[in-house]
Amino acid sequence: MQNDRFAPPPLGTQNDKYPPPMGFTSAPPQPGYPPQGHPADITPADTYEGPPPAPPEPPRDPLTRVEPPRDGCFTQKNKPQPEAVGAAGLIFMSGGMNIAWAIGFRGSIGYQSTKHNYVAWFIGAIIGAGVSCLLTNKVAKKYVLLFCSVLVTIGGLVIACTHNNGPGTVAACYLDGIANGLIFAPFVALAGEISVPYKRGMITCTLEQLFYSVGILLQILYTSSWTSEYRQAFTAENMKGALSVVCGVFAFIRGSLKIIESPVLMLANNDEQGAIDALRRLQNRSVPSEETYDQLAEHKRYLAHNKDMSKSQSISQALPTFARLALLRVLNAMSISSFVILTLYFSIIVSYGLASTTAWYIGFGFCRWVGNIIPSFCMDCLGRKKPTCLGLLVSCGLSFALGAQYNVYSLMSGVAGLLLVFGFFAGMASAATSSYLSEAYPLGVKQHFIALTFATEMFVMLIINVCDYNPLEGSTYFYVMGAMYLVGFILAVVSLPETKKMTLRGAQIQFSSFLNTRF
Repeated sequence: MQNDRFAPPPLGTQNDKYPPPMGFTSAPPQPGYPPQGHPADITPADTYEGPPPAPPEPPRDPLTRVEPPRDGCFTQKNKPQPEAVGAAGLIFMSGGMNIAWAIGFRGSIGYQSTKHNYVAWFIGAIIGAGVSCLLTNKVAKKYVLLFCSVLVTIGGLVIACTHNNGPGTVAACYLDGIANGLIFAPFVALAGEISVPYKRGMITCTLEQLFYSVGILLQILYTSSWTSEYRQAFTAENMKGALSVVCGVFAFIRGSLKIIESPVLMLANNDEQGAIDALRRLQNRSVPSEETYDQLAEHKRYLAHNKDMSKSQSISQALPTFARLALLRVLNAMSISSFVILTLYFSIIVSYGLASTTAWYIGFGFCRWVGNIIPSFCMDCLGRKKPTCLGLLVSCGLSFALGAQYNVYSLMSGVAGLLLVFGFFAGMASAATSSYLSEAYPLGVKQHFIALTFATEMFVMLIINVCDYNPLEGSTYFYVMGAMYLVGFILAVVSLPETKKMTLRGAQIQFSSFLNTRF
């Protein structure tokens, strides 16, 4: 009986809290199942639930850079985007012809002309830019385009149907200039808003800079090879009018059929279904796709980002951007001004003779056109900043070289060749300005500041055309231009952002900071 107190407790009462008595050895458990009354072997890892779950992360800001699809940028689904604004390019082509005519590529004229004849187009462009500010988001861009097409057509008809008519030429220049100024801001903004981020650079550059350079080249081509006899029935002036009529008519037809309004403005007007339909058409689809709704969501974020900004905040953010872009556009105006063309003419006459002007003029126009077209098609792979900085730096060096080489007593040796190279790099320096204009300014003041930038450029060209050119002191102009190109290069390196493949919201955020040193 004394040993009973040392007996093990019943199996039903045995557990881990009561170790077996000394000297007592229980039978080993059978494999597979625990002995009856014994719990299963449990390790701490089986019952330890770990630390409490971390709180959910706040939603990340959506990406501002969009990569092109695997099938590439040049797919049929993106084809309607450049087509929607292509009609405006025809009006810009007519404007390029008038710019070239105003700065000196006009052939022989048989009427008494004054400086008013040669600045009328620039005055009209400034007037048109001012009117476009008053019409911002009040008139559909389709109707603005059609009206401008009619103005260009009427102006072309006036020149094409008259012979050596000075007042008629002035009136036609005013009409064409007003059309270009009126359409510039709305359609540069529209090109940025309808383009996918990975094609915006090419679409905006080819729309504005490239079409203007095509018009300049076209004017140089036919005036340089035209007979100098102004008494003939059909003169070079009439040819310019006929080409303007063609541009106006085709712009009217193309604009009637192809133009698509901005989905951003449709969303701003609470027309979401219209915005979805516009995005669907811009992607060349019969029904909306996932990409359609992704772009719709990004446009909503862009609107929300700008909705929080008051008018004064938008203006204060736009002013530093205006200073940067206006300087680049002023340099563009100075590089294609009447002083540059007169220097080219003077250097050709002194060095090579009058018979060589045709080849040199065509070479200059071709170099300027190539300088625009190469960066335009590389804008979405190389970016905006690299070709701009390269063009500004080389143009700066060439401007100083032209100033140093400008010497009447040495027969302007090498000046004509330098001007051709200068035209190429000056075109490269200005190519990206179209893209920057379409994406830099806050939405609330975008069209107003685009128009103001364009008017500033036209005002500089007007002032240069009014001033008298002194062949003996032409070097001063190139020294001044070289200094301005140097300032432009420094500002571009320090403050111009790289916005390739960025959404409009991301590009605007980049421009809100003045320091942008990354390439």
